[in-house]
Amino acid sequence: MWQWIRFPLLFVIAVLMQTTVSKWIRVFDIGPDFILIFIVLIALRRGPAIGALWGFFAGFVLDVYAPVEWLGAHTLSMLVLGFVVGQLEERFLTLNLGMKIGILGLGFFICDIVYFIAIGIEVKELFNLLFTQTLPDSLYTMLCGGIAFKFIFTGNLKHKHV
Repeated sequence: MWQWIRFPLLFVIAVLMQTTVSKWIRVFDIGPDFILIFIVLIALRRGPAIGALWGFFAGFVLDVYAPVEWLGAHTLSMLVLGFVVGQLEERFLTLNLGMKIGILGLGFFICDIVYFIAIGIEVKELFNLLFTQTLPDSLYTMLCGGIAFKFIFTGNLKHKHV
């Protein structure tokens, strides 16, 4: 029973943190992405299918509030993020905390690249956005995600067979 309630509850908490806490802790217009942390967490715990499903759902929710001309960009980018990160799920590979944080940072870049391509950003502008917007946001998200992963994955770092 708890299994069916846990992920929707975590998603609601991530959305609430994204819409409230994220705005309070922004530094120089740089803030963490709690929804992306949620997707990476789910994908690492449950694999590519569940990661892609929750990525699709989270992206769809984000697209509801996006400009109409970019409709579907968040859905596509979060879906890809959930699937790609889910390929490294813990049932097959045991990752330490540092690797999980690194995967979160890599996932942030993958998500932003897919999003920028989906909304039609030119290549010259893409690299500029990656260094001026994605890199600082990714580092802040990795910091917040590292704290979240430390609390969520504590006790779950058992050795698993490959």
